[in-house]
Amino acid sequence: MSPITDEQIDAILPYLDHFEAAGPSYGIRYEPSSDPNVITLPRFRFDETAGAFFRALYDHGWIATDFDWGGWIDAAQQLTETPGAIEAADAETIRKLLTTHVRYDRFCDDHLAVVFAEGHMVRLLRRLRAIRETRLSPQPARTP
Repeated sequence: MSPITDEQIDAILPYLDHFEAAGPSYGIRYEPSSDPNVITLPRFRFDETAGAFFRALYDHGWIATDFDWGGWIDAAQQLTETPGAIEAADAETIRKLLTTHVRYDRFCDDHLAVVFAEGHMVRLLRRLRAIRETRLSPQPARTP
């Protein structure tokens, strides 16, 4: 995987404000029909901004195609559950987490809805904001 660029971070950081303000209202959960002659499954439909966010993840290289996310699920779960792990993660680890969450949602309905509801997506974006701010800070001069 290629290193994460400032442009990649800048492409998705604007969504942080929306997700922080929206809280749990980033989409609508549709329940099965009460009509006994209709079979429907519950599903979650993200709002327009969340949909744009997912497209931006793909468009800006946040969903890694050369990464075995399935083999990394245990590591992702450990990072998610360990206090302070997200806040110490590097940008590449954030990309792996985003890839794992987005890909896993294709096999586990509503996984991304849970990621949002538990505040995990906001934590990932806040970490990227901190990384980006660090990159903007003047670095101390090195002495030979």
